[in-house]
Amino acid sequence: MTRLSRRDFGKLLAGTALLGSLPSSSFAASEKPVQGGTLRVVMGLEPATQVEILQNAGGAGVGGRVVEGLVTEGLDLSIQPQLATSWSVSDDGLIYTFKLREGVTWHDGTPFTSADVAHTYSFLKDVHPRRRNTFANLVKIDDSDPHTVVLHFSRPAPALLPALNANSAPIVPKHLYEGTDPRTNPWNAKPIGTGPFVFREWVRGSHTLLERNPNYWAPEQPNLDAIIIRYIPDAVTRLAAFEANEVDIGYSTPVPIGELARFKNNPEFKLDTEGYSLGGGLNQIFFNLRFEPFKKLEVRQAVAHAIDINAYIAKVWQGYAIPSPSAIVPAMKHFHDASIKHYAYDPAEAERLLDQAGYPRGADGTRFTVRFTANPFMSQVIDGANFIRSALAEIGIRAEIALYDHPTYIKKLYTEGAFDLDIQVLANGYDPTDGIQRGYHSGNIKEGLAWSNHAHYSNPEVDRIFDEAAYEPNPEKRRALYVELQQILHRDLPAVNLVQYQPVTVSRAALRDHLIDQQNSSTSYARAWLADGGA
Repeated sequence: MTRLSRRDFGKLLAGTALLGSLPSSSFAASEKPVQGGTLRVVMGLEPATQVEILQNAGGAGVGGRVVEGLVTEGLDLSIQPQLATSWSVSDDGLIYTFKLREGVTWHDGTPFTSADVAHTYSFLKDVHPRRRNTFANLVKIDDSDPHTVVLHFSRPAPALLPALNANSAPIVPKHLYEGTDPRTNPWNAKPIGTGPFVFREWVRGSHTLLERNPNYWAPEQPNLDAIIIRYIPDAVTRLAAFEANEVDIGYSTPVPIGELARFKNNPEFKLDTEGYSLGGGLNQIFFNLRFEPFKKLEVRQAVAHAIDINAYIAKVWQGYAIPSPSAIVPAMKHFHDASIKHYAYDPAEAERLLDQAGYPRGADGTRFTVRFTANPFMSQVIDGANFIRSALAEIGIRAEIALYDHPTYIKKLYTEGAFDLDIQVLANGYDPTDGIQRGYHSGNIKEGLAWSNHAHYSNPEVDRIFDEAAYEPNPEKRRALYVELQQILHRDLPAVNLVQYQPVTVSRAALRDHLIDQQNSSTSYARAWLADGGA
């Protein structure tokens, strides 16, 4: 393995090329992967942890480059082997048997076995905001054969397989986690995995460095020598980094959305929208239902009536979004209820509802003031907060926007509950049990747990539907249950659902074979290569 010297690494981080860049036409016809080079990834958020056993936070940390799952999802959404080579399901849907890949070792040289899978899944059931639902009825794990793991459920788990990827259920080594609290285990910040790259360092506020795993289980992979993940919070600064050839790839629209056109027309770059199908990105506004004024349905309805969704799409998302009035986005075609429409844009009706709720305008025209938080994951969400603030001002609501870095945002919302309105971007995921249930089931009102039910919404009928649908093996019965669910949520309005947005990946044209699955920013880069040799 080629190790980077400190001098060379410093040049890479500063954006100084170690190899001369070639015009795109010079390598356009290349078919055989070029070995070596360093891939420079830019991320808008620095993770709170390097391995996603505690959260799903927009591709936090090292992703599938260091840690792996039993399976992954191809671009066509097919389930494909990773640490599992094959699997079978019993006729009653209660037993899943996975044959594991042999000859795999952890980065510290310890053999990978079924015990690692069993131990990981046992604690994910307790600490992970999504896998709490996935593994809720997991009653037994048989790991007696080191190369076979058998999961026993008390009820069917029809949505299990897509949840077992590196992003959603990363396998971590039992020998480093056993006997510890996984929430505070120091290896979360310096992960040991089985993936194609080995973790080397995390310099907070700057970057993470990964280097090629010379003992990876897939022959001749990876192609790259190293990966540098740089953390640049500001979208304009990320734009400048692309233009200065300091970074190779960024995810989830890494530059100001209005600047995408210049990349589309530049042959040195590529724009991709593939790899996000499992996300089902939903931009929505949650209410804090514990406090006035949003305890009152009329006030929540007034907020919904104050928003011109067409103007919102045009101004905030520059057309990279479609209306999504339901909690289940249109991309989730089998479950989405297309009969649900946005509350009509009607400021006069909003004013009437606020008067009716007992909130007249004061002498200065203001009815009340609210704390308005915004998820910093995407710059468009901040733009959206400003759009909504202006819309609310028109009906007499003063929204004071509070912006935080990502760890502080999580703490303010999910530990302290210090908000009245919160504008989010949440992934629907591969199934309603994955990305939607966490936000509305009363059993997921968990203080301190990120991406849980921070609105404190509670409806026994909604809980019943989620509980039944999660284990219903008949697809049409599941659809009927989720259609009923959407109608109730639209009526109760714990959140105003705004748009399904389309994230965009920006990359240099020299980067090849990086788009191989649905993991987007958490992808492994096992087959990726740089046609110009890299920086």
